[in-house]
Amino acid sequence: MTHREPTEEEKKIIIAQHTRDGKVRCYVNDHPIENEEDIEFHHIKPFSEEGKTEISNLAPVCKEHHRRIRILSITEFRTRLEMEEFLKSPEPRRLDDVLKKKIGDEKFGKGLTYEISDRTIKLFLEDRSDPIVLPLYICPSTIYKYFYITLPVKYIQNDTELQPRPIEMKRLWELYRHMLTHTQLSPAICRLKDNKILLFDGQHKSAAQIWCGRKEIECKVYIEPEVRILKETNLTAHDKLRQMQFFTSVLISKWADLFKEEWGEYLETKGIKSEKGFVEFLERKGKKKSEALNMTCSNIYDSILDDKENKIVDYIAERNRTRKNPLTIHSIKQTIFKQFITLPPLDVDIEQSDELREFERKNVIKLLNILAEETLDGKWDPTRNDSSHKVAERAYAAGSLKAWSRMLRAVTSAVLKLYDEDERGKIFLRKISEDDWDLIRGRITRLFEHKLWADLSPEIDSNLRVNNERHVKEFFENKGLKVDWILGG
Repeated sequence: MTHREPTEEEKKIIIAQHTRDGKVRCYVNDHPIENEEDIEFHHIKPFSEEGKTEISNLAPVCKEHHRRIRILSITEFRTRLEMEEFLKSPEPRRLDDVLKKKIGDEKFGKGLTYEISDRTIKLFLEDRSDPIVLPLYICPSTIYKYFYITLPVKYIQNDTELQPRPIEMKRLWELYRHMLTHTQLSPAICRLKDNKILLFDGQHKSAAQIWCGRKEIECKVYIEPEVRILKETNLTAHDKLRQMQFFTSVLISKWADLFKEEWGEYLETKGIKSEKGFVEFLERKGKKKSEALNMTCSNIYDSILDDKENKIVDYIAERNRTRKNPLTIHSIKQTIFKQFITLPPLDVDIEQSDELREFERKNVIKLLNILAEETLDGKWDPTRNDSSHKVAERAYAAGSLKAWSRMLRAVTSAVLKLYDEDERGKIFLRKISEDDWDLIRGRITRLFEHKLWADLSPEIDSNLRVNNERHVKEFFENKGLKVDWILGG
């Protein structure tokens, strides 16, 4: 069943009702509609929800907003625009930002006092004269005490130590629409620390409810638990047992944090220290080898990504949210890091491995900076979308990046005269002269001077976007882009 269109007479009345200062106002956000041809009409209460096609339920909207509203009510669409604008910030948004927007700065994260007995906890809130008395429960695995409470949102704040992920638009919007008409099935998970309730699991669900206008959130609250255990639980839950996985950048950062804690403990043990010894130390503590290696790798990755000299960070999506970017932490990890960082653990004394890892760190940053200078600076610009940008877009397409990063490793090995496979495996664990770096830069320049990057044929784009290294490598070779060609100039 389709709704009828308003008559011409009805349209005139509706327009008159929504005209101010001589301009028809779009009902969505009150902006003036400059061109009469852009005026369209939308139901305030959706037709799909029995909203009638009559003057009181119709409003003018601009053509752009009408195209995007689709089946949403105008109220829902206004909310979506507000969310999009809120999350457009270059800085990642988290639960605290939602609380600040919806209930006001300095009006959340309120403290409380409490008293614990064997079986109960008394909570003293600032807006209650009498305490709330709640039963205490004990986790059989950790012996942590916890309680359940429906808590006013002003007593909640984000647990930045355990919940580093930013809020995602798609997830927040979907949960917001769900929470308008549905209940909260499971509580948010928090911890009580220094008289504050810190929420570390259920951020999106809680943010959506706060956006819906709810004043209370159902919570499960642990009392002063050991942070390291919760960190490991949270990482495992969002990695191996995930429903929604951590961003790669967040996983790297959190594993690196754990590395620092465990490394300090390892250094206090007796004997010669090494990366291999550290992994074995963690295994003796009950960790899987994969977790131990994750910690060590992440510490290496973190030291490169956080270096202020690293120019390519400006082109990484998680580090620069002001525009569309060609790289993610995950794509760098699967390409440049995979090809140029020697996998731990090194089986040499820690003083020697520290020196080698520092050479490697500086070399990787140098390589990334050359790539930024040769392929992205002054070229990557999605708003301009000219021929230079399109070349850069092709270079950093999923399959393309995987294929040429492996080729670049072979080219760099040849420049450094590393013919032994074992030496190639330690490609950047060495000091590299400026003369060699000049040669490497020259080969990178030649790599991206190949004619295929600027070829207007549509088959180029379709092949480079295939997320399969072997496919793109064969395509490169068919077009004459080979390691020998890059070295031959």
